[in-house]
Amino acid sequence: MVLRLVPPPFRRPARPDPAAPLKSRRTFSRWPRSWPVRWFRQAFMVTCLLPLLRLAYKIEVTGSERFEQAALPCLIISNHNMHLDWGILLAAMPGRFRRRLMVAAAATDIFGNPVRRFGVQVMGNAFPFDKEGSGIRDSLEFVTARLQDGWNVLLFPEGKLTVAGPMAPFKQGIGWLVVHSGAEVVPIRIDIIRPGGYEGKWWPHPRGRVRVSIGEPVQPGPEGSYAELVESLERSVIEA
Repeated sequence: MVLRLVPPPFRRPARPDPAAPLKSRRTFSRWPRSWPVRWFRQAFMVTCLLPLLRLAYKIEVTGSERFEQAALPCLIISNHNMHLDWGILLAAMPGRFRRRLMVAAAATDIFGNPVRRFGVQVMGNAFPFDKEGSGIRDSLEFVTARLQDGWNVLLFPEGKLTVAGPMAPFKQGIGWLVVHSGAEVVPIRIDIIRPGGYEGKWWPHPRGRVRVSIGEPVQPGPEGSYAELVESLERSVIEA
């Protein structure tokens, strides 16, 4: 069966066999998921990265009990309104999510710089996600395969950084991904209550303040179109 990335609205096809192999033209690195790197990442995160983030930002988390309601592995989606939002989200998650988490990062921006690429792969277990062109399909299939391997995946469906908001419309690819992975979705909204130093606001409040709101896990039903699904996912983040 031929699948289109951004099809016109139509009834959802049956989900493919999870055991079916997925072929990708892009090469995705495996070493960030190796045990030595995973051990280093967790040790550095607990002893250095997360304490520094909590020192720079007061992080208020609401709905944290909803992480316990989610069926793992799952997709975690969030608005993308600050440069350090991935770190803020890591700080808001329980350890069982962080230990099996991969983060989608812009293929042309972050992964276009070798230093940044190495940093996000080591610290965030990140992988390149193409936002346009033929690489989109490869990225979506890679995420599906990792979900099947038992990894949680963090995505920013807006596809771009919208500093301080408002939230941009979600890309249609998130609908394809949810349908064909069958994964449950945990929607999260980040609100910047007070910009911090990274946003250039050193005076009079050097310490930023953000609120992380976790919404009810979403398990899309069998009916409806891709467009309706994307709209419902946007709404789940807004209402988290």
